[in-house]
Amino acid sequence: MKSLRSIFLISLAISFLNCNETIVDVPSGNKQPKSFLWLFPDSTVGIGVSRQHLRWWGEDPDGTVRGFLFSFVPAKVARAPIPDTLRYTWVTKNDTIMQFPLDTLFRYFTVFVRAVDNTFPGLPNMSAVRLTPTPYVDNNRNGVFDGGDEALGTLTSAMDPVGAILTFPIRNTPPTIAFLPNPNDQSLGLRQPDTTYTVAAFGFKGSDSDGDNTLSAYQISLNDSTTNAAWLTIPVRDTVITLVVPRARSNAAPPGNGVQVTADVYGGRFLGRRLLGQLPGLRLDAQNVFYVRARDVAGEYSPAIRMPAPAQRWYVKRPRGKLLLVSDYTNNDAALALSTYKTSLASVPGGDFDTVDVLDIAAGITAVDKTAGRLSTAVPPFIDPALLNTFLLYDYVFWYTDQFPSLGVAQLTLFTYIQNGGKVLFSTTFSNAIDPRGALRDFAPIDSISSVPLPTTTIPVPGDTRIPATFVVYPDTTVPSNIYPRLAFNATPANHIIFMREVYKRSDARVIYRLQEDTRIPKRYNAIDPAGRGDTLRPKVAVVDGQGKIIFFGLPVHLLDNRVQGNPEGISAFFRRIFTQQFNLRHIVDRRKF
Repeated sequence: MKSLRSIFLISLAISFLNCNETIVDVPSGNKQPKSFLWLFPDSTVGIGVSRQHLRWWGEDPDGTVRGFLFSFVPAKVARAPIPDTLRYTWVTKNDTIMQFPLDTLFRYFTVFVRAVDNTFPGLPNMSAVRLTPTPYVDNNRNGVFDGGDEALGTLTSAMDPVGAILTFPIRNTPPTIAFLPNPNDQSLGLRQPDTTYTVAAFGFKGSDSDGDNTLSAYQISLNDSTTNAAWLTIPVRDTVITLVVPRARSNAAPPGNGVQVTADVYGGRFLGRRLLGQLPGLRLDAQNVFYVRARDVAGEYSPAIRMPAPAQRWYVKRPRGKLLLVSDYTNNDAALALSTYKTSLASVPGGDFDTVDVLDIAAGITAVDKTAGRLSTAVPPFIDPALLNTFLLYDYVFWYTDQFPSLGVAQLTLFTYIQNGGKVLFSTTFSNAIDPRGALRDFAPIDSISSVPLPTTTIPVPGDTRIPATFVVYPDTTVPSNIYPRLAFNATPANHIIFMREVYKRSDARVIYRLQEDTRIPKRYNAIDPAGRGDTLRPKVAVVDGQGKIIFFGLPVHLLDNRVQGNPEGISAFFRRIFTQQFNLRHIVDRRKF
C-alpha cells in the first residue's frame, strides 16, 4: 500500500515540473448555422391545397439562432439561384400557415429558409432583404440597392450558406357557396316569398379553402344553370343583389303566362345601389328559379345552388295597377276589409283603380306573432332593398293594418319610398302598446299619439276601445278649398272595437279629420287639446303632411263606408278625393320606370 502511494506522489511531482510549457490560443472562426424545414403534420409532401402549415428551425454549433430569412417562388427548383436574387423576409418566428397564391389549377411552389446566428444584430420583423449584389435591407422594396437601403455587412457570415428547401405540388380547390341566413331571423334559412312581383333580392357568400381572397367573381342565372351564355358575372363584393324589372318593361311585355323579360341587377342596399348588369329570362306570371355559383382565380366554379329549393316555389306576378294595396291586417274581418277596399277603389271614376295589386304581408301569421315581432313569409327577407323596390313599381301605396302594425317593416320602406316620389295612405288603429320606439314618426306626419291606457276608470280620455255605429268623422273645414268628404262608421255592429286614440300632428302637417264628440252618458272620450272653431270635443284622427305625400288615418278606413248626408258614395268619395286631388293622379311623374 505504501509503495502505491509513493508511485502516485512521484508521478504528481513530475507533472508539476512539466507545467511551464506555453500553450498557444488559436480560436476557431464563427461556424454558420444550418436550417431545417418541415411540413406539418408530417414530412411527406404530396399534392395538397394552397393552405399549408410550415415549420422551420435552425441549429448553430457555436451560438444561437437570431432569426430566419424566408422566401418562396411559384416554381419547382432544386436550390437557390446563383447569384441569389430572391427577395427574403426577415422573421423571428419558426412557423406559419402559408397560403400560396394560386391562379391556375396546378402549380409548384418552392420555399427557402436560411437560419441566421447571433453574430448578426437582427432586423425589424418582416423587413425585406436582398442578397445580391451584396446583402442589404430593401427599404423601398424596389429590388435595387439604392440610397434608401441599408447594407448588411455581417449577414453573409452569419447565415446558412445553403438553406433549407422544400417544394410543394399544389392543386387548386374549387370554391363553395351558400345562401346567407335570413337577416330578419338568423336561425332561419334564406328563401323567397312564395309569390313576388317583379322584384327579388338574394344574399349569398362564397368560400374557398385556398383562402376567400382567391374568389374572383360570382355568376347568377335565371331558370338555366347549364348554358354558359345564361350566366351574368358580377363582382365578388356584391353578396346581396336585387333583380328589378321596371314597369315600362313589364307593361310592354306581351300578354300571357311565362313571358320572359330582362331584369336589371343591382348590388347593395337601395340608397347605395349599383347597377351591375342585366339578366334575361325572368318569367312573368310563372314560377322561376334563381341560380348562383362562385368562381375563383384559377377559373374553377363551385356547384351552383338554387332558390327556391326543389320542394318550394317562387312565383313572379306581373304588376298591373297604379296602386299597391298592402294588407297588414289579421282581424276576423280581414276578408271584408280587402273586399271593401277593392270595390271602393274600383268605383273611383276614370277606371284608374279597376285593377289594384295586393301584397298580404300578414299572410300566415296571427296578432300574437306580430306582437312577438315575427314576420310573415310573404315579407321579403331583405326588406331593403326588395320590399322598397317593390313599392317603387307603384305610384301609390295604401297600407292598412290592425292594432298591431308592422312598424319595423314600414320604418324601413315608407320614408324612402316617399322621398323617391311615392304617395302613401296609411290606415291603422292602436292597442294599449303605443309605438314604444317612436317608429311612426319616421314616416308619418305626426308628433305623437295619445298614450292614455284604454280602457280606463277615469273618463273621458283622448280615445276609447269602442266607437258606436254611425258616429261621424268630420272633415276639417279650415281650408275651404281643400275639404274632404264626410265619413261615418258602418251601421253594424253596434260598437266597433278599434282602440281609437287622438293623434297630434307634426308642425308642418294639417289635420284633415276629427271624430264626432262623444254623445254617450257618461262620455268616454274627449279631445285633449281643443282647437276651437266648434271642434273642442272632437279628437283629431287623420292628418296629411305639408307636401301632400302621406295621409295618416288613425282609424280603419273600411269601417267608415257608411253613406251619410252629403256623401252617398262612402269611402269611394274619400279615395277619389285623395288620389285625384290630394295626390294629383292626373299629373304624376312616371316614376315606375325605375
